[in-house]
Amino acid sequence: MRKWNTHRASDGGFTIIELIISVIIIGILVAIIIPVYVTRADEARLSACLQDLEALQTAQQHAAIDTGYFYRLYVLDDVSGGDGIPASNLTGDRVDGIRDEALRTDVSNQKFLFIDTKNGTFVPGGAGIFDRMAQNETSFNWNGPYVNVAHKSGAKHPIAGQPAGLPLDPWGQPYLFFTKEGLVNDRDGVISTTFVAQDGNSYPTQRFDRPTILSLGPNGVPGNGAGSSEPFFGQGDDLYRQF
Repeated sequence: MRKWNTHRASDGGFTIIELIISVIIIGILVAIIIPVYVTRADEARLSACLQDLEALQTAQQHAAIDTGYFYRLYVLDDVSGGDGIPASNLTGDRVDGIRDEALRTDVSNQKFLFIDTKNGTFVPGGAGIFDRMAQNETSFNWNGPYVNVAHKSGAKHPIAGQPAGLPLDPWGQPYLFFTKEGLVNDRDGVISTTFVAQDGNSYPTQRFDRPTILSLGPNGVPGNGAGSSEPFFGQGDDLYRQF
């Protein structure tokens, strides 16, 4: 009767049984490690988002203390002055300066940057305010940058339809700024009462009774999305901070 050799061969190779055991062990390790890695990655994103929300809140408050106004979020990383090249020039711009905002081509109402801290609407005559600020930033007391978004994924290079420099959350979606009148539309410089999410659905935005910075969370839609029991901003997996 022939006997099968299950011992390691003299040339240092492995038997089939040893290879099978190795594969099983590797599979078990992978099954253990991957969920732990995913969980820690999710926790890291949540932690980063909470830090961002606090930083953006602080930025708006400091800008309001210095100048008397809140701002569209992409403005908060501006320094004084500028280099004469708008942030929408993704290859040529080196300095995001407050004076360069008037030159942008990726937003509408470029000079309408100023939001009333009390009633939550854009201040009438924003273009005139901007011109006065550009003439004398010292007297206007602009002390930016109020927030650093350079580390954000896509902060300089925007996602489709969004301004360059708009801070993005850890899931790649723009942070949103609400006043009691609704959502600040960073691209158009208006207060919006509806928001079209990445799922294609339109959501009402007039919800919060005080200034609010919000992330849509991992699912990228308000709350748990249309058709759910929690379809509104601030519900589900949304993260936000009010002040």
